[in-house]
Amino acid sequence: MIWPYILISYLSLFVFGLCDNVRGPLFPEIMKTFAVSDSVGSMMYALSSISGFISSYMARHLLRRYDRRTVLQGGAVALIISMIGMAAAPMFGLFLAFSFCFGLSLGIVGLIPNILVPLGASDKRKQQLLAGLHAMYGVASLCSPLLAAAVQLATGNWRWTFVIATVAPISLILYSIHDSHRDLHKKSEVTAETHKHNRKMNLKPQLFLALMVSFCVAAEIMVSSRLALYTRRELNYDMEKSSLYVSYFFVCMLIGRSMFALVKFPTSIRNQLSISAIASAIFIMLGTHIHPIFLALVGFTVAPFYPMSISWISSKFPHDLDTAVSYMMTTDSVMLVVMHLAVGKITDVSGIKNALYLGPFFLIVSLILVNTFETLFEKKHS
Repeated sequence: MIWPYILISYLSLFVFGLCDNVRGPLFPEIMKTFAVSDSVGSMMYALSSISGFISSYMARHLLRRYDRRTVLQGGAVALIISMIGMAAAPMFGLFLAFSFCFGLSLGIVGLIPNILVPLGASDKRKQQLLAGLHAMYGVASLCSPLLAAAVQLATGNWRWTFVIATVAPISLILYSIHDSHRDLHKKSEVTAETHKHNRKMNLKPQLFLALMVSFCVAAEIMVSSRLALYTRRELNYDMEKSSLYVSYFFVCMLIGRSMFALVKFPTSIRNQLSISAIASAIFIMLGTHIHPIFLALVGFTVAPFYPMSISWISSKFPHDLDTAVSYMMTTDSVMLVVMHLAVGKITDVSGIKNALYLGPFFLIVSLILVNTFETLFEKKHS
């Protein structure tokens, strides 16, 4: 066990979760301030996802030139600048420009911990430590709407939420320079020839697994980012009550990931992923037709999917993990662009309730990919 890897990864994902999810509760207020439609407002998410795609793709090259800690520190600095820029933007065009920079930096901060934990964890505890890692995302995501609601109550201005949230990446930078990390982080030692061979051999299965994860992530982020808007538009909740439902979602996610960090279930990862996707699709439908509490419960059912997928990927590509995770983050970004633009457009045309039906569709696609991967690639990667 390499504990400095584990600790900096946990802090990094907390920063990622806090900064990423603080936008959800603020989304209606941002649209109101800049007087933009749902389709235009969705560009806030879409641009950050596009830039996340760019940073995830470029990360492979950065990691061959710089050590992982340096790349992580650069991402944290850029994240601070981006959030202050979004807070101070006087017009929506400038806000979008900083959203693009926000996505670039957030892509780096979210990528590195998914590499370091599999490298620092023993095989026996890898799956549980990955679940614990993404439980930190749940903790941070729970704090995000609470932070937004508290700042709104104290100041009446959504802009201050971005400013106060910069405390998180500042803390990450300060911890990363601690003596325990000295001489521990090194550049990838994979040669160009070996990298080219690995890339050619692993490209198709890595992209297949990346898509499997990305469709589920798209459904998860769709619910978390639109839950506040759904409850305000369809149920006439105020900001505080709608933020509370977002908090419920992340409480459920935290409980789910904490449970998987503490308990190792006897069935296969493939079966666990399948159950997670099916249950999440059912709960989205229940949430739109019966009660929004079921949308919050999606946080619990979808919780184990991402960490278990990382564990599965790390077991398939232990010597090419930087590239595999980079592909996963890249496809995540592409799918999120598609999702945000589609949800924005459908919301404008037929309402947010109908837009949420995309969630079950994404989850069904993910379920199909989960159950066909080993059939297609078992000769090389079983």
